[in-house]
Amino acid sequence: MDAVRIVEDEVRELIRRRGLDPATETFEIHRLVEAAVSDYDERALLGSLPPLGHVERARKHVYDAVAGYGPLQPLLDDPSVEEIWLNSPS
Repeated sequence: MDAVRIVEDEVRELIRRRGLDPATETFEIHRLVEAAVSDYDERALLGSLPPLGHVERARKHVYDAVAGYGPLQPLLDDPSVEEIWLNSPS
């Protein structure tokens, strides 16, 4: 399991435990993601966890996964994208 996926799973668990709604509590979700990514990055430096890589990209990926539309979010954020077609469930 890669580092970003580990952080994503941790954030999802924290959201469940705290009873947060990612659709309406975006500020709290942002703070939670920032804290989780920073915490993981520090733990990875001190332990045997896989390295996180670029921290800002990790934060964006985790936030998009838990409060956005996952892999579709960058396309939705891009003003040059006019339509998105899904041809298969993969």
